[in-house]
Formats: sequence, structure tokens, C-alpha cells
Amino acid sequence: MMRILDARVDWREDVANDPRLEVLVDEIPDRSELRFENEDELWVAIEDGYVEFFAWSGNGNDGGYSGRCFEISTVDGDEVTLKGPWSSRAGCVNQRSFGPVVDVRMTSEPDVFEQGHTFRSSTLTLSAAKQAIDLADDDGHLERVEKFDDEPYWIPVREKKEVDPA
Repeated sequence: MMRILDARVDWREDVANDPRLEVLVDEIPDRSELRFENEDELWVAIEDGYVEFFAWSGNGNDGGYSGRCFEISTVDGDEVTLKGPWSSRAGCVNQRSFGPVVDVRMTSEPDVFEQGHTFRSSTLTLSAAKQAIDLADDDGHLERVEKFDDEPYWIPVREKKEVDPA
């Protein structure tokens, strides 16, 4: 079972990109332990707050990951080979019945978390991401925004500090 150990927000104030939640966990689930469901050509697995997904429709849709094959197990117990799926994004997952989910940067290595680089791109359920942001030293929360043709996303935002009128 994956446990969230620590978290912080990279506010990315020097660029125009959204802030990213960086999360330290005790272990990242192995794909062989995950069970995927398929909805509208999106294959999604959720385990203990960890989310993994691929976009794949089958024949003729095999150019992602340079055509690499991914062996997955479904919730029905079937074994499926995804040849060249695409990675997709949280907003696509959130448009279906799987969400809400949040893109994060994650590691299970304390040294990586301390150094602040070589994280892996990952996804957490909104509930797990809220748990993580509550561990961060900064006062922040996750706020829903829409991007790319009304895709829902949750991004870190700073709490507004009240200014003393005196």
C-alpha cells in the first residue's frame, strides 16, 4: 500500500507554467499490481490513490512510446497488450468516470525529493493529492480550473493572506 510521506509545491514563479505538487511516497506501485479499466479508449488503473493511464484504441493507434508494448491486467482478470499507447493527461481522465485525478511529480527516493529533481511524472487521485498538499510547508490548496476544451484540472494555489487594514 502506497503511503504519502512528504510533499511540497514547486510554484514555478520563474516561468509561466502551472505550479506542480511534488510528492514523496514510500513505494510506487508496480504496473503488474494494477488492474485497468477501459472507457472511451482510455485505460485507467487506480490503487491506493495512485493512478496510471494510457490512451489506446488498438489497430492503427500504435505510435506512442515508439511502439513499445505494455502488458496490463484488467479488473475482469484479462491480460491485454497495449502496443504503442499514448500517455494522455489528467484532464482526459477527469472527463470520464475515473476522476478526479491530479498530475504530480513523484518519487520514492528521499534523496530525489531533497534535491528537487529527477522526479517521475505521476498522477494521484484528488483525495490523495489533497492529503499530500496538506503535508506541504506552504499554505496552499488545490483549485479546479478548466483547460484544453473544458478539461477539468486541479492545480496548487497559494492561500490568500489577509492584509491588516491598519
